[in-house]
Amino acid sequence: MISLRRWLVLLLLPTVVGALRADPKKAAVRDPHGVVFLIDGVGGFETMSTAARVAFPLAGVHHELREFNWSHGWGHILRDLQDSPHLLRKAYELAELIHKQKDAEPQRAIYVVARSGGAAIALTAFEELPPATVERVVLLSAAVSPNYDLRPALKATRTEIVSFHSAVDQIVLGIATKRFGTADRVFGPSAGLRGFTLPRYPGEPEWEPYRRLVQIPWQPAMLLEGNPGLHLGTSLPTFLGAEVAPWLKQRPPRRTFSFFIPSSWLELWRAPR
Repeated sequence: MISLRRWLVLLLLPTVVGALRADPKKAAVRDPHGVVFLIDGVGGFETMSTAARVAFPLAGVHHELREFNWSHGWGHILRDLQDSPHLLRKAYELAELIHKQKDAEPQRAIYVVARSGGAAIALTAFEELPPATVERVVLLSAAVSPNYDLRPALKATRTEIVSFHSAVDQIVLGIATKRFGTADRVFGPSAGLRGFTLPRYPGEPEWEPYRRLVQIPWQPAMLLEGNPGLHLGTSLPTFLGAEVAPWLKQRPPRRTFSFFIPSSWLELWRAPR
């Protein structure tokens, strides 16, 4: 009868051999858990970033979440919107944080989710970054002008800039921005209402980066995700989990339905019963 010691040797032998044959370079494999910078809108309410800390883990996104607070303080809506020097200072601060993160851990992907006036902070910061520094950017109800030049931001982004806009968001991103201006100081409807203006001659090489701009309009089916199309809708956890979380993964979601049904729901529907 084989002794207990011999049985243990036989059981552990494959593990020991595998460890000896392991490639030490595999320790430097890209960290699947990236870093997501969350940038809320004006007023310091932090609704989106608070909801994201609940929604993203539940949706299977386990990146490190970092809030970037740029507001003058709670309730300072107009001051945040109209103080351009403050916006520029905070944008440079964000660019420095992203740059330091990339230098410290180049293997970790960096994502940015920016909402409303926070979109101006993010887009301005990207002008200071080297090419392909950020993996992907998601803009929610962007309070910048539709003609905002996205080429510097697209250059700093390795894959896509994804922008969610809603024609229903008339009060905040239509009437209010006509009266008080967008975050980039243009008085009129914002990109979060109409979407970004596409190049008139997209075939020209200088406009080639716009091929990586993904614009997603609000659809009635998003009511099922808790988003009624109004300004607050893009900061609700159900919407963030269903629509934004899939874009924080290496492979973007496949959208084959015009009503933007979450892919997780489709998988449940297609599953055998």
